[in-house]
Amino acid sequence: MAILLRLVKLSVLPYGLLFRERRPGAIILIYHRIGGGTSSESDLSRRIFARQMAYLRAHYQLGSMGDIARGQVAEGNRDMVVVTFDDGAQDIYEHAFPILRQYEIPATVYVTTRYVEEQRPFDFGGYARVSHKTMPLTWGQIGEMVASGLVTIGGHTHTHPDLTRLPAPEIQAELSRSRELIADRVGKEPKHFAYPWARWTARVREVVGQYFDTAAAAGGGKNLPGIYDPLALQRRPIQQSDGFWLFKLKLASFLDGEEYVRRIADGWRRTQFEGVDGKRWPLRRLSR
Repeated sequence: MAILLRLVKLSVLPYGLLFRERRPGAIILIYHRIGGGTSSESDLSRRIFARQMAYLRAHYQLGSMGDIARGQVAEGNRDMVVVTFDDGAQDIYEHAFPILRQYEIPATVYVTTRYVEEQRPFDFGGYARVSHKTMPLTWGQIGEMVASGLVTIGGHTHTHPDLTRLPAPEIQAELSRSRELIADRVGKEPKHFAYPWARWTARVREVVGQYFDTAAAAGGGKNLPGIYDPLALQRRPIQQSDGFWLFKLKLASFLDGEEYVRRIADGWRRTQFEGVDGKRWPLRRLSR
């Protein structure tokens, strides 16, 4: 599977050679797990992550979500790279945090607060399909990372729902509960947010803007000075199949076409498994 995914990534390289974004801007990277020991694409080995962080420190301007909120998305002709983590898995503290400290790399961790508060294993998305349970960070671990001055905690809702499916009052409840818990347990009100499943609409964006200064999605592109939307920031997912060399190509925008292919595949998947009307159909119905 890893070989197949690498071939897919390389297949979009000709597009990148011709049309890659050359203007300087902010490249926001999405990570999920480090050193979890699974075959999941979102679970990178500690060795590869360390090599990636060493490369960032040596070759890129490193920034934070706070920089982006202030409009600082590039330095001269250089891209700025921002490291982020979604969900808040415990291995971020165990394996990623020591490496971030080693290379002095700032990062934002978007936590799903119900799982942290209740210390319950993640049970959504790919987490529900693996036998080894993934535990969330503890508030103590989060406090230690924040105290380092390198890590900022952002909101990722309370229960990780698809916000595009919720009415406005439920969206507000998800955001307010998440923000209140982080402010109370960490001592700092979160200013940054990541949309669960990277899904948002204009309606969702409007509600999120009432609570946070920035909101991150996906998209794969750069966030360009004077053009980017702080409540619809593009991010590039870093995957196990990227390894090190494809990671370098992704940073240099040579794999910009990958996200276009991913969006097509995601749209097909949602149509096949959720129906064109957006309803979630049981798999047994689809098999007929």
